[in-house]
Amino acid sequence: MRSSLVSRLEDIPGVASVVVDLEGFGRGIDVRLSPGADEVAVMEQMHALLAAYGVKKDRPPPLNVGRSETSPALGVEVVITPIKRGARIEVATPTVRSFRVVAANPISVVQGLADAWCQVVGRIPIEILTVSVDADGLLVIRASDGEKENEASARTSEGWVEALISAVAGVIEVIRPHKANRIAH
Repeated sequence: MRSSLVSRLEDIPGVASVVVDLEGFGRGIDVRLSPGADEVAVMEQMHALLAAYGVKKDRPPPLNVGRSETSPALGVEVVITPIKRGARIEVATPTVRSFRVVAANPISVVQGLADAWCQVVGRIPIEILTVSVDADGLLVIRASDGEKENEASARTSEGWVEALISAVAGVIEVIRPHKANRIAH
């Protein structure tokens, strides 16, 4: 079943490569998208295929999608690369580059992105408190700088990397957050 599943996943338009490990410590499915792939369409096709293969709806294996995104308006380039049991996150400007290797879970990925970004732009690091995605695809990140809490959100419909960049930029206050709550401690 495994080799058949891998080749069926690799046949989805927009998928560059697939690694399936359903038995090891870092169990999951790692997918690399082709440049310019329609992330939403790929995810929908993958979900349908995994359902056909009997992946239970309440406990699907983790699915990690990675690609690079440049944000000229923000002055940084962000690269999120899946690695075994985690991700490598790199944030760079023309003069400064920082990277983090993190576990494959939402808080770790967002914290790594925030830490690298803060280092590159010379800001004091923040602590990521929560990361959530609602049923409508709204990514919400809540963070604290030790004195106040910020919350920023972004729609995942434009892609996960874009949503992460936008929401993290909001909580570290590189851009004005779409939704900000500042709570003094």
